[in-house]
Amino acid sequence: MSTLTVIGIGNRLRGDDAIGPMVIDALRERHDTELKLVDAGNDALGILEYFDNQGSIMIVDACRMNKAPGTVLEFNASKAAMVLDMDPLSLHGLGLAEALQMAESLQMLPSELKIIGIEPDSIQFSGNLSPPVQRALIIATEKVQDELHRVAERIMT
Repeated sequence: MSTLTVIGIGNRLRGDDAIGPMVIDALRERHDTELKLVDAGNDALGILEYFDNQGSIMIVDACRMNKAPGTVLEFNASKAAMVLDMDPLSLHGLGLAEALQMAESLQMLPSELKIIGIEPDSIQFSGNLSPPVQRALIIATEKVQDELHRVAERIMT
């Protein structure tokens, strides 16, 4: 059983919105068996099916947070509403903030849920990440690895 589920949300065709799935790709290259990796595409509502998992969950998504492009913020579900503020960026049917609100109202919100939000620069149709978000890809991947180590240490003690 994996100790950490990582869910990447985003549209690979919309520039920086692809950051979530691209973090999943980078993590797959590391072949870490302690990670369950989910490329949720642009279906933020679809992430609810993974919330019955008893382990820790991290979500990676491009989020408008009124920060400089490429800024990487890590926050928990209780801070999500303040940080995301019903994310107007969302190219998904429902945005991450709405999906988390729904999970909370259905009492499905995992107790160990962290979100890595990356401020996009451009979400135009393009197959490329902007330079600041390319740099953020490395930072976000390292944050997931750090969380995996924290979860593994907690399980071992």
